[in-house]
Amino acid sequence: MVMKSLVSALLLLVGIESLAQSPLFKKMNFDFDLGFGTYYQFTTLGSTAFNSAVIPDLLPRRINDPMVRANWNLDSDLVTDNPFFHGSYFFRLGGQFVYDSTLHVTMAANMEQRGFSDGRFSSNTFNTYSYFNAWYLKKRGKLSYLLQVGDFWDMRLYEGLTFYNLQTQSAIFKLKYGPFYFKYAVIGDLLIGIGLGIDDVYDYSFGLEKLKLLSESMHLDMRMGYSHNRRSASGGFWNLSTRFTYKDQVEIYSQYSTHETGGALLVGLDLTKKEISRFTYNVSVDFRNYSSGFNSGYINNVYYRNPGAGSSFTNSTARAFVPLEFYERPFGQWAVFTEYQGRNVRGFSLKGALSYNLFRKTFVQTKLDLNWINTKEESVLYPFYSIGLGDKPAKDIEIMLELTNRVLNLDKHYPTLYASKTPYFMIRAYKRLRYLQDNDRQHRR
Repeated sequence: MVMKSLVSALLLLVGIESLAQSPLFKKMNFDFDLGFGTYYQFTTLGSTAFNSAVIPDLLPRRINDPMVRANWNLDSDLVTDNPFFHGSYFFRLGGQFVYDSTLHVTMAANMEQRGFSDGRFSSNTFNTYSYFNAWYLKKRGKLSYLLQVGDFWDMRLYEGLTFYNLQTQSAIFKLKYGPFYFKYAVIGDLLIGIGLGIDDVYDYSFGLEKLKLLSESMHLDMRMGYSHNRRSASGGFWNLSTRFTYKDQVEIYSQYSTHETGGALLVGLDLTKKEISRFTYNVSVDFRNYSSGFNSGYINNVYYRNPGAGSSFTNSTARAFVPLEFYERPFGQWAVFTEYQGRNVRGFSLKGALSYNLFRKTFVQTKLDLNWINTKEESVLYPFYSIGLGDKPAKDIEIMLELTNRVLNLDKHYPTLYASKTPYFMIRAYKRLRYLQDNDRQHRR
């Protein structure tokens, strides 16, 4: 019996070794990674989490129900719930399987606790959710095609006039020959995810990608297409976009969209990260204009807190919740502008980061995310900023002490931020999970 077991174990080892030496196995690659973030904010003046925030006069604070407004103190300009004030953290365990550089499958499990002081087993403060993305890319000479499906961390169509800075579930098919391409994309259910009154989006586009101009360092992208929005009051719209790239350092882009009742325009400039001596910087600016008819009907009431409960720390989840990592996102998104129903609205944004390496892996950093929203009746500036001292103890890990006015906003019908009028001190530790950004970029290459 013992001899039989030893022989079986030996055969198994021989089989595994043979499999490992096979061409099929050599084309496979497995990789694992851990992402995490922990945030603890505390006020610079006083001892309350409810600092005043920038609130436009034209916009109601989430809901007009008198009882809810009384419960949550929505007639004031106070931040009604700051989960970072009592400590929050999340962990992501992810892995990627790659076969022959053509098939990539990424999976991750996400777990987050929205406050140390809310109790370990509070169902209101502990959340888990999954991530899955798979893409298959096949190239045959100048011809290539891409199939991609799953979760997208930063979905963007065209140059981001409407669909940008979104976490979605999507499916994409892309066929390319040389610089010419055709793409079909589906974005699933934006009713709950962002509250735009859209069920699904079906987008058809074609155009030119990385068309060489004058030299290898200059490229042009041009796209045309049509987006059909299921269950949308305003129907679909046509899109035209361009992007000029120089040395992968300077990018100038634009997009125009139109449908029966209005149009919208985007013009922007990106200066990618540069290193000069010990300095590193990144700057981008853009201008947006939406007519009142263009945004008509793109709004819905989906709230991230329970309307029947008061403004307590534990009231941070309802039918949908805002993942803590949304704190790392820029403020701007289409939903910010769709709030101004029946009005022409313009926006200008300036995003930038400047860091200086003090010694080894210790650095000081300042970030700006300025957003100016303008209508005929009102102009509002959301001046998000942070300045901090940080250290990178290992690759991709940042530990920082910051002074910032950025606060998660759980009072809107879409994931966004508050601009607090009084800054907070914050202890922040963060590591992004690898793979996710590569998945997002794949369909835009």
